[in-house]
Amino acid sequence: MTDAVPALQAENVFMTFGETRALDDVSLTVQPGEMVALIGPSGSGKSTLLRVAAALQTADSKSGPVAVLGRTMQTGGKLASGVRGNRARLGFIFQQFNLVGRLSLFSNVMIGALGRMPVWRGALGLFPNSVKQTAMDALERVGMAEFAGRRASKLSGGQQQRGAIARALVQGAKVLFADEPIASLDPVSARKVMELLRELNRTDGLTVVVTLHQVDYAQRYCDRAVALSQGRIVYDGPATGLDRGKLVEIYGPEFESAFYGGEA
Repeated sequence: MTDAVPALQAENVFMTFGETRALDDVSLTVQPGEMVALIGPSGSGKSTLLRVAAALQTADSKSGPVAVLGRTMQTGGKLASGVRGNRARLGFIFQQFNLVGRLSLFSNVMIGALGRMPVWRGALGLFPNSVKQTAMDALERVGMAEFAGRRASKLSGGQQQRGAIARALVQGAKVLFADEPIASLDPVSARKVMELLRELNRTDGLTVVVTLHQVDYAQRYCDRAVALSQGRIVYDGPATGLDRGKLVEIYGPEFESAFYGGEA
């Protein structure tokens, strides 16, 4: 894709927490339709990068611009003036789902439409029929239509995460950031969530950037992997290129003993 506006473009991003530099001159471009895994050890900066890209955190003042689908989210440590509107086509999936437990799954999914509705209608829960239909279609798409009337708090973690993805579909997201979406899920639920993200990427052309601790999931479901270590990008290439040597380089010698038993 040569002439397309990048789905994500971050230039020379720095992020400091006290004495710790979480991001150290990071630049990253993701093209529309890609499915990219951000991997690396805990504390490497991958989640911070995703949150900065979504303007959920502000980077250091010496940072360059960060844009999603050509719309500036922040630059120089300041959020863009129209950042709320700029998030309209960006969906963000959190590790802990961020559903309202007392509301039904159906109501949670309809919340995705609030950004394009008058505030008073949203406050009163007066969703038009078109939104209700879109919400049911989204729940059908993620395999959760039969649970539409159930309280979110009564759903399993995997079910809630699929509900969160349905909410992003109702939002009309073209880019989906998923921050450790399977970290708290059992293996079966984790596989279902990753298969769903991959299907949306392949069938709908949805751009997906997902942070993962599970390297095998990155290799199985993502075409491209970007690895961070100590706040810097140390690998950017095909996920299939993450061989044993490269993974030990990224994660350190502990990876060798943990996954290969220290075998030569």
